[in-house]
Amino acid sequence: MNRAFVAQHGLTVLGGPFAGMAFVPRADEGVLLPQLIGAYEAELHAVLGRVLRAGYTTVINVGCAEGYYAVGLARRLPGARILAFDLDPGAQRRCAELARRNGVADRVTVSGACDVDRLGQLLPAGAFLLVDCEGCEKELLRPERLPTLRRCDLLVELHDFLDRTITSTIVSRFAATHDITLIRGTGREPAHYPVLASLAPRDRRRALDELRPERMTWAFITRKRAPGGRSGGLPSIR
Repeated sequence: MNRAFVAQHGLTVLGGPFAGMAFVPRADEGVLLPQLIGAYEAELHAVLGRVLRAGYTTVINVGCAEGYYAVGLARRLPGARILAFDLDPGAQRRCAELARRNGVADRVTVSGACDVDRLGQLLPAGAFLLVDCEGCEKELLRPERLPTLRRCDLLVELHDFLDRTITSTIVSRFAATHDITLIRGTGREPAHYPVLASLAPRDRRRALDELRPERMTWAFITRKRAPGGRSGGLPSIR
């Protein structure tokens, strides 16, 4: 199914916030077609629109996989430096290749592990963090150890199927300093994606399957606005 779709439509993302991005022939999460179609994590598209309008100059992506977000954000935020991390050397290579394919390799730095100490060395106030680290978010996002987190905005995939305390823990850590929106996973309707008409009817829903173990939740965590409408003197998200 992947081969047939790519043969007809090529390796360019067709929709969503990163439409037009030249892609690689393998997605590390095993969900190539949702990314090419532009349906991948569609629940986040409205939030990503707000992120793009905010104009961050530093983006840190922990758990970058093949670079869908790291490179996608680099393309849409031409003034931003992107720091991308993944434990898998293959994912690191694919992310670097994706950055080259899209002409943003000079602004995307790809590295391996990122723990609290490493994050503390790199994190400036006002940065945007995108975190998808398969349950390690509970260990990484510790504002009591890394106070700069209190002056940043975050989008975090919450892997409660690995640890049922992750969401409550993350929310409690940031509730005093941030506004927190929990975004619940939803289904996909093939009729909303006309490009799927090129596939056999039995394959159209499969093409949108992101292979989740259960419906996921994300936390969009933004600094509370100070009196007068400004967010601690840092750029606010509108």
